[in-house]
Amino acid sequence: MVIWLPMYVCQLDTLIYLISLKYLKKKLDYAHQILESAITQFIRRKTMYEKYYDVVGAGFGPAGIALETAIRDSEETSNERIYKRVFLEKNNNSAWLPEMLLPGTDIQHHFLRDFATPRNPRSQYTFSNYLFEKGRLFSFGLLGRPSRTEWSDYVQWVAKKIDDKAQYNEEVKLVEPIIVDENVEGLKVHTKNNINNKENVYHTKNLVLNSGRKPFVPSIFKGQIGDKVFHASKFISSIKNINNDDNPTFTVIGSGQNSVEIMLYLANKFPNSKINSVVRHTGFRLYELGHFTNEVFFPDFTNYFYSLTQEGRDKLFEQIKHTNYSAVDEDVSEALYWKIYEDKIRGKEQIKLYRCKEIFDISKHRDNYLLNFTDIYNKEDGSINTDYIILCTGFFEEKYPEVLKPMKEFINYNEENNIQVFQDYKINTKSNVKANIYLNGLTERTHGIGDAASFTMMATKAQRILDSIDNNKFVKKGVLS
Repeated sequence: MVIWLPMYVCQLDTLIYLISLKYLKKKLDYAHQILESAITQFIRRKTMYEKYYDVVGAGFGPAGIALETAIRDSEETSNERIYKRVFLEKNNNSAWLPEMLLPGTDIQHHFLRDFATPRNPRSQYTFSNYLFEKGRLFSFGLLGRPSRTEWSDYVQWVAKKIDDKAQYNEEVKLVEPIIVDENVEGLKVHTKNNINNKENVYHTKNLVLNSGRKPFVPSIFKGQIGDKVFHASKFISSIKNINNDDNPTFTVIGSGQNSVEIMLYLANKFPNSKINSVVRHTGFRLYELGHFTNEVFFPDFTNYFYSLTQEGRDKLFEQIKHTNYSAVDEDVSEALYWKIYEDKIRGKEQIKLYRCKEIFDISKHRDNYLLNFTDIYNKEDGSINTDYIILCTGFFEEKYPEVLKPMKEFINYNEENNIQVFQDYKINTKSNVKANIYLNGLTERTHGIGDAASFTMMATKAQRILDSIDNNKFVKKGVLS
């Protein structure tokens, strides 16, 4: 037995050695995993920008610009900087209605309802000051109404004065709660840069959603959207490659201001074209522009509208909606009528109206489309062959902003499951939320038609939001600093 002992000892040593190697390998694999994870986190942190701001604005279109001008005027008055803020804009500029800057078109609101005049007529950001600095104050006085092109230039003029607070090409993707001890102590605003795809995170206690409404596309057209079927919000870019020599046929759906403007533009740009107009009404009704009726755009009326029950708001909205929707200005109505009338004299029919019609089917045939419709009143059916379909079907407010999905459980809702919004545009949140979220553009349902996507209440709304932020100040805490 003694003779074999060294052999057993040798085998035992080998076994111990092998076990040690296996154990060491496990340890090394684990260490490698930890190191790999650490490197991944390091790289992610290096490519992700995180910073705290007192106020974060999602969007730097007109609503965001109005808020920034209100903040700057307040800073100028108090002679001190009030808030560290940033505005995150997904586009590369703050262009206003770039797809609808058609020659000869004007704005649908009074020019004194600009970024600043209703809250501070002495502000440097007023339309009057814009005219003064551009050297056109006296010339404009002989006209009294800005074109859409001029108003767009005014918007860009103001934006350039203050866009050091804007981050362009920065799209807000998600807003998450920062939870500490069961309280929402702040908000994480996740963004993605549309140029370099870099992901960034902004921390704040005050988030202002300056988002506008989205193009409304009737369900029957949703599967057809493309180069030849498009919403009016994409008009200019969608028609740039169309050739007049191809004798195109256009069909314009809708009865609002932009539908008439588009038809007149198409008739002039494409003289060889045929244009169909499909409306559910008997024609194009005029905006209700009476002096008393248009007081619905006053701040006092906004307060009254907000004080009503939702049932009362809905009834009142139906009564006043034609001050802003499904109607046209008198000048474009007359221009369209003149165009159709003069064509009759010449024995041609470039524009054809299909009144009281509702489209119930659309099908594609090679390079064009067949639209089947029915008359709403006599129930007779008919059809239209067309090359292009332009949807002048308006816009809609999102019931719940997509970016706020992670915040759903922290928000209070009414009986219709809509977000509750206070009069100061702050979302009504649960008691454990120590941060403010404001809706600066999606409050027509609660605040009335003056809060639609127009300049009517923009300056006043911006001031109310700023006052609310002042009155609901949340100081920076450790978790956010």
